[in-house]
Amino acid sequence: MDLTLSEEQEAVRKLAEDFVAREVAPHAVAWDRAENVDKSIVKKLGDLGFLGLTVPEEYGGSGGDHLSYCLVTEELGRGDSSVRGIVSVSLGLVAKTVASWGSEEQKRQWLPRLTAGEVIGCFGLTEPGTGSDAGNLATRAVRDGGDYVVNGTKMFITNGTWADVVLLFARTNDAPGHRGVSAFLVPTDTPGLTRRTIHGKLGL
Repeated sequence: MDLTLSEEQEAVRKLAEDFVAREVAPHAVAWDRAENVDKSIVKKLGDLGFLGLTVPEEYGGSGGDHLSYCLVTEELGRGDSSVRGIVSVSLGLVAKTVASWGSEEQKRQWLPRLTAGEVIGCFGLTEPGTGSDAGNLATRAVRDGGDYVVNGTKMFITNGTWADVVLLFARTNDAPGHRGVSAFLVPTDTPGLTRRTIHGKLGL
């Protein structure tokens, strides 16, 4: 098996390495102490195409393959895993999911802004009572005409306190396990959605 990186993959990795040395590593300790990162880093990640890797260019993505995505997240994590988390959640969990499973309207509405770093996504799975066990979620979504009313609590949601959209998982029927769970894209300015910062975590 040949494990040699292509020229394009090595170029992307080097771009990420240089970015980390310049924009991430010098600030990592201060960000960790402050339990916050400088939000301006998001637009810089978007400008370099790091938030659009593997997403089709027609939706604002920067293309590339999944190994390039892995190489970038590896380099970012070397500098500060919180910055890595911005990319691996907003792109890896949210934008990639929308690109694969979202409606055309959802793709047009969210992907160009997510990949540009104009908005940030978070992944609303983990709950206080069940952790990340998707088959035993307590959050419920009940149809109300053409809408759904969602009730529940999520916890330890990376990017959660400042994200613009949540890929939210909720139980929509009583089928056992994951078969009763659906995914929703919920803008964080939706009435009734509240957020609270958790302090004192060990990093991230």
